Amino acid sequence: MSYFYGPVPSRRLGFSLGVDLVPKKSCSFNCVYCQLGKTTHKTIRRFSYINLKKLESELRGILKKKPKIDYITISGSGEPTLHKNIDKIIAAIKKVTKKKIPVCVITNSSLLYRASVRKQLRNADLIIPSLDAACAKTFQKINRPHKSITFKKIVNGLVKLREEFKGKIWLEIMLVKGINDNVGEAKKFKCLVDKIKPDKVQLNLPVRPSSYKISPPLPKAVSRIKKIIDNKAEVTRPSNKNRQQKFYKEVDRQLLSYLRRRPANLEDLVVSLGLNSNELIKHLSTLLKKKKIKRFTHQKNKYFIAND
Repeated sequence: MSYFYGPVPSRRLGFSLGVDLVPKKSCSFNCVYCQLGKTTHKTIRRFSYINLKKLESELRGILKKKPKIDYITISGSGEPTLHKNIDKIIAAIKKVTKKKIPVCVITNSSLLYRASVRKQLRNADLIIPSLDAACAKTFQKINRPHKSITFKKIVNGLVKLREEFKGKIWLEIMLVKGINDNVGEAKKFKCLVDKIKPDKVQLNLPVRPSSYKISPPLPKAVSRIKKIIDNKAEVTRPSNKNRQQKFYKEVDRQLLSYLRRRPANLEDLVVSLGLNSNELIKHLSTLLKKKKIKRFTHQKNKYFIAND
């Protein structure tokens, strides 16, 4: 198993080398917009999943190839703060890179109410926490959290994080049509943003396929929400930059080339192509939507094969 994936072109972070800390879909939420599908292991229990020596060795091997890396991003196939002692992961990365590459942690904010978790994140350079709801009712509808996680805990954790964390905080809000894109919710978001005081607000849109029928708000609604919450907020739409398009086309080409020869499940593709399951799921979803590949079940396992 590889702990790293990429570097991949990111809409927000340039070229990002991803770090996957927890088993696929081990999460404290079951968000309606998640591109990785439904949460199969909803939990708030923290475990250590990573062998530090192996992680350091793998990172050294990647750096020897001298790829362009703007951030090393801890996110992956589930909620990264579910990894116990995430501070040791951050320290190991900084040791290998000699602190020359900034470390970003992307989190759903669910465990930030715990002082121990906030303390373990203090040596990150950037934290991108999520706040997808401005009230408890919407929180349950969009994030569908573990039963012990409340909206109040989320907000309190974010406020405490800002008080204690010396690095940058970019607050991410995922806007979903018909759930959190109304004016009333936007005004509540405005009050919460003023309370949390992030360095930046990013309005994200669900442009990738998920397991549920959702869609992004209309452009007029996004503009209205942006004006209410923070007119300086960034709307993180998909980038049309050549480097991102070239990268995605190359991954799609490799996938199609493999699947034209033989059917494969996700695990086969991870091993053969050397890519993280998180990234592969995004590309497989796109190719399924374009009907370039199809999915079938054999002996209770899901397989993919090219259509042509």
